[in-house]
Amino acid sequence: MRKINQYFFLFLFGIVLSIPCSAQQTGDISPVEAIHLVEYVLINESPGIEFKTQNVTTSTYRDNPAYIVEAKSDKNNYRATVDARVARVMVILKNGEPFYQWPGIKVVGHRGNVKFAPENTIPAFETAFRLGADLVELDIRETKDGVLVIMHDESVDRTTNGTGKVADMTLAEIKNLDAGSWFGPEFKGVQVPTFKEVLQAIKGKTLPDIDFKAGSPDKLIKILKEEGLLGKVTLYSDNWDLLNDTIKLSNGFFLRPTVPNGYYGLPILINELDSPIININWEEFSEKLVRETHIAGKKSFLNVMQHDNEFGIQLMINAMPDYLQSDNLDILVPLLRAKGLHK
Repeated sequence: MRKINQYFFLFLFGIVLSIPCSAQQTGDISPVEAIHLVEYVLINESPGIEFKTQNVTTSTYRDNPAYIVEAKSDKNNYRATVDARVARVMVILKNGEPFYQWPGIKVVGHRGNVKFAPENTIPAFETAFRLGADLVELDIRETKDGVLVIMHDESVDRTTNGTGKVADMTLAEIKNLDAGSWFGPEFKGVQVPTFKEVLQAIKGKTLPDIDFKAGSPDKLIKILKEEGLLGKVTLYSDNWDLLNDTIKLSNGFFLRPTVPNGYYGLPILINELDSPIININWEEFSEKLVRETHIAGKKSFLNVMQHDNEFGIQLMINAMPDYLQSDNLDILVPLLRAKGLHK
């Protein structure tokens, strides 16, 4: 009997896998949750506004269940369309005229671009921009003589022709390394860039998404001030102590720490850091978690790297996040643009 049950379970599991993704979506938000989502947008778009909801009706938006939320202030009438599947305000009309439209999904190039150029180098960041990235994720560490450089690993071994820990090397020693030949002969002589060099190279093109691996928060803040970027950049670190040390010195960051333990860790993260952006890796990813992130008034940042192919990317696009990070921008960007989700 046990074997029969096991085979029956595998049979059912196969049926579930064969159902199109759109047919498996469940858990639409409630009318009250839709009202709260509209409140978040109206308050953000018009600080100090006072309004009251007048009516909520059901509708559809791009074949998804939706709510029409009508609200009124002293002088204005608002009509908002809320996608009930993904918990997102799509459009708001003010006195019948366009007032707000969800801008779509922002594309984030992981370490700039690791597919067509050596990671965390200026060619990688420039390639990401050409492929359509709105942000380029970069990793920051501090050298022995106190300079912030771009390097993911604790050591330079994997991505240069040298050996040793970044923290034990001077900037001159790191600049003497070849950070491109390992990827391809056309990148011979490419150097490990400093944080400031990268900001100057991408200025006016795209924004940095900072993964703060190690270093001095005051130096990070100083450079961002000098480049006019404080208050405009996203900040990640898997070290919450480092995040706290940084935001104690300045609130000029959009924090995006990783949610622990999936859906059940969301209240913990909000209580600890109250960050405006919630980072969700593949291991914790679910449509439910993305919906609950939106309902909490936060933006969702999804990382698809562990299943970074067209199938995995499409699954995350279906959840309609605010940010989507990938190594395969050549796949991600065309998919988004075909759906009208990226400008």
